[in-house]
Amino acid sequence: MRSLLFTLLGIISFSVVAQEPTHFIDTTGTLYWKKSQPVYLFIADNPEGNDTERLKSKSTPQYAEPFYLDTEGVNYIRSREAVDPKTMRPVPNTEVMFEVYADGINPISNIKIDYNSKYQGDAVYYANEVVVALEAKDNLTGVSRLMYSINGAEELAYDSAFTLDEREVHIDYYAVDNVGNTEEKHSVDFIVDSDVPFSDLTINGITGDNIISLASKMYLQAYDSTSGIQSVYYKLDGGEYLKYPGKELKVASLKEGEHLITYYSVDNVGNTEEPHSFKFYLDRSAPLMVADVLGDRFIVGDEIYFSGRTKLKLTAVDNKVGVKEIRYSIDNSEFVEYDKPFYLPSVAGLHSIKYYSVDNLNNSTADQKKSRYLGQGGYEEYKHNVNKFYVDLTGPIIDHAILNHSFVRDDTLFIGPYTKIKFSGKDVESGLSKFAYSFKTDIGETDYSEPFEIKGEKDGYYIMEYYGYDNVNNRNVAEFAFFYDATLPEIFTQFNTGAVEGSKIPTYPITSGLFLSATDQTSGIKSLSYNLDGSAFVPYRGLITGFSKGKHEMTIKAVDYLNNEQEVTIEFKIK
Repeated sequence: MRSLLFTLLGIISFSVVAQEPTHFIDTTGTLYWKKSQPVYLFIADNPEGNDTERLKSKSTPQYAEPFYLDTEGVNYIRSREAVDPKTMRPVPNTEVMFEVYADGINPISNIKIDYNSKYQGDAVYYANEVVVALEAKDNLTGVSRLMYSINGAEELAYDSAFTLDEREVHIDYYAVDNVGNTEEKHSVDFIVDSDVPFSDLTINGITGDNIISLASKMYLQAYDSTSGIQSVYYKLDGGEYLKYPGKELKVASLKEGEHLITYYSVDNVGNTEEPHSFKFYLDRSAPLMVADVLGDRFIVGDEIYFSGRTKLKLTAVDNKVGVKEIRYSIDNSEFVEYDKPFYLPSVAGLHSIKYYSVDNLNNSTADQKKSRYLGQGGYEEYKHNVNKFYVDLTGPIIDHAILNHSFVRDDTLFIGPYTKIKFSGKDVESGLSKFAYSFKTDIGETDYSEPFEIKGEKDGYYIMEYYGYDNVNNRNVAEFAFFYDATLPEIFTQFNTGAVEGSKIPTYPITSGLFLSATDQTSGIKSLSYNLDGSAFVPYRGLITGFSKGKHEMTIKAVDYLNNEQEVTIEFKIK
């Protein structure tokens, strides 16, 4: 320790010009001085320090103006020998000592973070909110203040712990003691992760109705944008949660039917998402198949007739995901895709048609029979034995007849509503099955059972097609044209005298006679007849005379050559 020897005549004063405090007097009166600050001595002859004089050193001015305290802790400014202030006599072996404590050591601050969970990765992550506390100590003069700043904001004086929930946090902090010693800033960086992770289920090979097959691939993926994923867990149906291994989840151990997968993820600081659930149906079954021979087949005794159009229809049904494809092979040929009924072989002998189907999740009937490749079995099979058969490729011989009420004029056939049409034919092979007919401009056919009349059509030219079918559905077509006349004749009456004026009912003299006539623009009039006052109809042959006096009623009937009939009734009076 260095000693400074002075003869003290008054009060020693200290002075410094600085922003931070350079000295500090505690409650005991102890003086503390910042060790790095200069010291100047002043002397006075009164306790108030008035009229002071600054002390200077002539022997060591280079070290004394100013001088610095050399020892950390207590330093002494002293005289060589004390003087009793009453007797003014020296006090032997006694020095006068003035204590000054030098403080040149910075305070030390520390940070404490209270957290529930922590993860050290590329950064430090804490879960949810964290509580930050600062503390500082100084072994001599004590801490004046503890300062901190968050994310570059204005510095604040620390007074108590505070809570942070910002995502990215940067804290600067430092302490200052009572003589202005300031420590270097400390910094701490961390991230507060309050986000729950998210997991997702991916299934390759699933329908819109959430149906999967054994070939479907099921994966879990999890995402967390902050601390990252720690683990993903899942369970199937009512089982225990298992840690997801990061690869395809197998469903081969599950039975066919409804199932439930539940899953969730946890991030690296323990944030846990709510479990997700997904229902799905595991379809382990291939489609059901049916083979049908389409109808061109007719058996007479031991003879089988085919039309040459006999086909095999393959049908596959899948009640869950639907049928993707059907494939077939004839007589061990290469399997081809089925899209419509195909012709059966017509060569005599035993033939084999193999077929299988695949649903939209690739469940196959071939797979179910332990085979996937041609030549290893595992296929449905239809055996077609072509032994004694006849191929009927021609339709029947057909004809038509007009049975009544028709005529031909200028090569045109005329028929009417009362004309009957009859079809006939024969087939020497599989036999005649049926007739059908339609107008050429119509769509569709009408089955024929017996001679028929055409009703309700408008007058005009028509072409009628008719079709004869044999028992293996070979068809022949024929047609005929005709003019259809459904218009009724028009009747005219004319008395050979004028009517008497002034009567409500037409009245004629007793000498009057009545002419009748009728016209038909298309077919012509076949007959004209009449009856008088309810008597029987008689043919009209000329002027009708001999009417008796009184009121009469006459009905006139005209019929054309197609049997279209018109009746007219008139009333008149003879005077």
